This record gives sequence, structure tokens and C-alpha cells, in this order.
Amino acid sequence: MPTRFDNANSDNANGSGPNTAVVAWLSLVEEEGGSGFRAALFLTTDDGEPVGFRFTRTFPRWPGERGDGTGASVAAHVLEQLLQAASPPTLILGLQSEVPGDSMDAGDSRIPLCLLADDIGLADVDSERGANGQAGVLWQSQPPQVGSVARRLLDEVLEWDDPLEPFRRAADGLNVAFADEHVRGLMNARGLATVVSLDTPAGSRDHPATAVSLSERGNTAERPEGTLAQRLWSVLRAPLGSPRGVRLQWRGELMPFQADGVRALMANHRLLLADDMGLGKTIQAIVALRLLRAHRDITSALVVAPASVLDQWRQELQKWAPELTAIIIRGTAAERSWQWKAERDVTLVSYDALRSDFGSNAKSPVRQKDWDVVVADEAQRIKNRNLTSDALKGLRRVRSWALTGTPIENHEEELASIVEFVDHSGAEPPKRYQPGAELRGRHQELQLRRKKGDVLEDLPPKQVTTIPIQLDPKQRDSYDKAEKEGTVYLKSLGAEVNVRHVLELITRLKQICNADPKSGESTKLSDIRDRLEQLAAQGHKALVFSQYTSDTSGVAAAARYLRDFAPLTLTGDIPQEERSDIIDRFRTRPEHRALILSLRVGGLGLNLQEASYVFHLDRWWNPAVERQAEDRSHRMGQQMKVNAIKYSCVGTIEERIDRILASKQLIFDQLVDDVSLDLSSQMSSDELFGLFGLQRASSPRRR
Repeated sequence: MPTRFDNANSDNANGSGPNTAVVAWLSLVEEEGGSGFRAALFLTTDDGEPVGFRFTRTFPRWPGERGDGTGASVAAHVLEQLLQAASPPTLILGLQSEVPGDSMDAGDSRIPLCLLADDIGLADVDSERGANGQAGVLWQSQPPQVGSVARRLLDEVLEWDDPLEPFRRAADGLNVAFADEHVRGLMNARGLATVVSLDTPAGSRDHPATAVSLSERGNTAERPEGTLAQRLWSVLRAPLGSPRGVRLQWRGELMPFQADGVRALMANHRLLLADDMGLGKTIQAIVALRLLRAHRDITSALVVAPASVLDQWRQELQKWAPELTAIIIRGTAAERSWQWKAERDVTLVSYDALRSDFGSNAKSPVRQKDWDVVVADEAQRIKNRNLTSDALKGLRRVRSWALTGTPIENHEEELASIVEFVDHSGAEPPKRYQPGAELRGRHQELQLRRKKGDVLEDLPPKQVTTIPIQLDPKQRDSYDKAEKEGTVYLKSLGAEVNVRHVLELITRLKQICNADPKSGESTKLSDIRDRLEQLAAQGHKALVFSQYTSDTSGVAAAARYLRDFAPLTLTGDIPQEERSDIIDRFRTRPEHRALILSLRVGGLGLNLQEASYVFHLDRWWNPAVERQAEDRSHRMGQQMKVNAIKYSCVGTIEERIDRILASKQLIFDQLVDDVSLDLSSQMSSDELFGLFGLQRASSPRRR
């Protein structure tokens, strides 16, 4: 039997006065264990002020059946029950997650019934639109005509900054109602269809209802319950700053997977967002923060990130959440002290500054602050258990979000440290994880990860090429002499030789492979210069990465070699306030054809899609760090194929290391999903010594 409602679209169909249009918000909450289902019909004026509140409880499990042979669903039955003794509202709204679309037989309904998607606040950043052109809207009855009162009400609701806010008030009302012992006693009577109704004059924020009407089938009784009414109206009143307002405007549309990420962040107090590099983790976090702030679920957020990306965070906040106030904690200790006390929606701080300011003083402003959200960007920075990770984990917070494309770089203990931050519940002592099944199981529960290949079908490919290259004659002489003398020195140490001695020689030889320290000649830089001449003529830009910064073998040497292309440089020596200007100049000014970066500074958090070529002047121990650097260019917004070029000098230490790295990578790829371990720490001592034909003494003599 279809549910029938009458008197649908007239202005006085509201139960609160002849000229007031009423919206009914249907909230259905399943009880724990499926023992029953609680429902509320919360009636408000068109600006969110409470008009009435009716609630009941049914016993069948959701979705359940009525048990009377009619086959009507619980949702339809509950709605019919809640509306029985009431003047009908103008429009009924429900949530798609609570009311399945096929549960309401509304074919003969005359009150428009519309279900809203739980992510209706994302409607303007999600590209999918409903059949009627409105995102997240599903009519369960014939859509009312354009210009009707019901249609006007829906349009106004969708313009609120938080269209779903009254549903949360309704859910709070249910919690208050069922905490009352009299209500619980009444509702526990199985077989008794009970509706409790609380009514108050429309628009009244201060006058609580003085009576509760208990309506049963064929039986009506009244009894005073002023205290319950007061408790209910205290949570049902419209919040300060009515939900009406300007609808949130967005910089652009989110990709579907990004909208999913925003939903996951909003729904989870603890989340490790481990999307592949370049998929917009920063934007997802900012959109989630903005929506939570608009919903009044949070008032304070702390973002902890590498110092090199703090300005980028502030720029993205201005683009995607312009109404949120933000401050970067930087400067002297005295300056940072007052900055911590500033009341801002979002506070931004580097890991180093957080560690310094957290300190050991229990009364420091960092320790005293309670944060609604703490976001750890580039969360691999807390992979080690040290003072930095201790400071982050010691922050008082409600939500813990970690953002990183590489939750493991070296070993499983690093993942344990990150999960310890994310899996924060406020309990004492905090959780401690060790490598093993428990950690891996919890990691799977906390992590959301998407790969580029799975979600960015239109992203141009990235081609990685390793070029074997011969050293320049003078370079070769310097290299051969250094390796011969270095090997003789290592052998002369006998049992005293250790890993540090070997690594020092490797560093010296790798630097000579970059450039001859005597003549300044460099086969690699000559090759890059020749390629850039052609690339610049075709309009391309390039990134050049090196782990060294010196003027003989690193960033400074490369800048001198490539001076014809007006290169810009970015290293750790450059003050933070100047780095964003350098990035902006490279991105916007055509004369700068090359940006030369130290790997540790330039490999994190930057968006450099203007470059379509990436050169690795030298190789890092960890392939994951190299990929992070390459993906400064290979990310959303890139229009051209990205070419990453790596060099391996023939007959040198680079060639020998590459062979070991390749064999290790094959093993790690089988164990870790797109995450490489740090080979500098994972390479065994025997392998390091074997690079120079040495054998480590079995029992080295102690000094």
C-alpha cells in the first residue's frame, strides 16, 4: 500500500501558521546490534529554526519488514507513523545513506520527498550531476514544479553553507530523547507504536515546549515533561550564525577519487592518506578542513610539514579555503611564542620548529593547546622514533591525519612510527607498535592509498632512461687515481676499516663522476647542456637534481655549466621566505629554462608541472626519493610526457652500485607496494666492502 500524504504544496501546509513553509528532516538511526530503529521528524522553518520534533522507535532490523503482510519498508512505515497526527510539512528531506532509494513507495505521495547525498557539501567540487542537474539530489516523489513552494525550499536549503546541519541536530535530539528514562520505558514496550511529539511556536529560540504529547494508536494522553523539552530544544535550536548563508564556492572541480579522499578524511578521526605522489593530498586535506570548519565540527587545525612547503600550503589554503585564517609559525623563539597563541583556523609549522617549541616545558603553548585536527604532511619525516616524532605524537588532538606517498622508505619500524601518530585515541599510555601482523593489520585499516595508474588515465606517461656515459679523459684520470689511492688506504687499515671509511670513499668517487675537481670538466653536465639547447628551442623546461650543493660537483657547479639557460637554484641554504619566489619565477618566466635543486630540499611537496624533463646528476641511495623528485613534474596538470634521465658512468663505482640497487629493487617490489627501502641502510656491510674487492674481518680489533 503506497504511503499517502496530502496538502503538499500550499503555503499553509506546515502546522505552524498560515504563512510559514516548513521543512521536515527525516533522521533514521539503527540501534547497536540491530535491535531496533530510532527515527525522528524534525520540522523547521525555511531558515532552520525549530518548529516541531517527533520521534519513535521500531523493532524490526533495518531495512526489515512491517510484519503485517503489506511489505511496506520500515522507512515508509516510520514516516507514515510520524506524520499521522500532524499537519503535513511542505517538503520532506532525508539522507540517501539512511533511506535506501527503493524503500519508499511514494508513487501516490503528495508531499515532495527528496533524499540528499551525504556529500552534498561537495556538490560544487564533484563533477557528477543528477538527472535534474542538481548534484546529490534524489526525488522519491514526483519533483515539484519550478516556482512551487517546495522547490523554492529545496533551492534555499542547497544554498546553505551546510545543507546537512539540521540532520545532525535531529540525531542529537534522538540521543537526548532516548537518554530519558521515561522515554526508554515507553519505547521498550514491544508492539506499541508510539510517537512522541514536541511542538513550539515557529521561530521561538527561547520558549521551550511546556508539554509532551504522547500519541498512541487509538489512545492519546498528555503529561508534563518540561525538563525533557528544555533539553531537546537546547540541541534543536539553530546554531549561532544560522545555516543559511552563501554556498561554499570552490577553486575548481575535484577528481572523483579526490572527493572520495575528502569524504574519508571527514569521516575518520584517524587516517593515513597514502596516495601516490602527485595526486593532490594537500588539496584533499584542505577541502576536508574547510568543510569540517563550515559544519562547525572543528575550530582549530595544525599542519606540520617540511619548512620548504609551508608557503605552498598557505597558497593552497588561499585558493581552496579563502575564508579560513592561517598563520605560519616561524622566526625567532620569541616571535614563535606569540604566534602559537594567535587564534587562527589553521596553524602551519615546520617539523624542526615544532620540535624546538615542544621542548620539555610542560607549560609551553604548544603542549597546552588542544587541536581539533593535526595534519602531518610528508609524514615520512616521523619515520624514526626521535624528538621530532615524539613532539608530534605528544600533541593534544582529536583527529590525526598523516599524508605521505611513501609510508615506508627503509624498514617496517618506520611504518610503526607513523601508525603510532595516526592511531591516536587520547588514551594513556599511547599505542606502541612493532613490526608484525598486528601492525600490518592496523595499517590496512587506517590507510587510504590510490595509484596514479589507477585513477589518472589521462596523465601523460613518465619515461625513465638510464644513460651509460664515459668520463672525460681528465675526469677519468682524476677518478682512477682517487679510486686506486682510496682502495690502497682502505686495505692499509686492515681490521680497523669500517663502513664509514667505505662510504667516505664512495662519496668522493661519486662527486668526481659529477665533475673533475681539478679541471671542472663534466661529461654529465656537458650532456645535459647539449640536450637543453634543443629542449629550450622547443619550449621545454627542465629540473636538475643533485644530492650535493658544492661549486665543484653539485648544484652550484651545475648552475655554472648551464648559465646560458638562466638557471635558478634551490638548496637548503636559501632562506624559506625566498624559496616560493624562486619557484614562482621558474614557473612563470620563460627565460628560466632550468631549475637546479638539491634532492632533499626540492624532492618534497613542490608542484613543477612546467618542467617536462628531469635530470638526475647523481643517484640517491633510495629510489623512492628519486621518484619523489621526478614526480614534482609528473603530477596532475602535466600536459606532456615526462622524461627522467639518470646517468651511470661506465667503469666507475656508479655502475657497480646500480647493479646492486637493481637486484635489491626487484626483491623490494615483491614486498612493498610502490615503496622502496633506503638502500644506504639496507645494503649489507659485505656488499659495501665488496664494491672495492675488500673482505671485512670477521673479528675486527677494537680500539
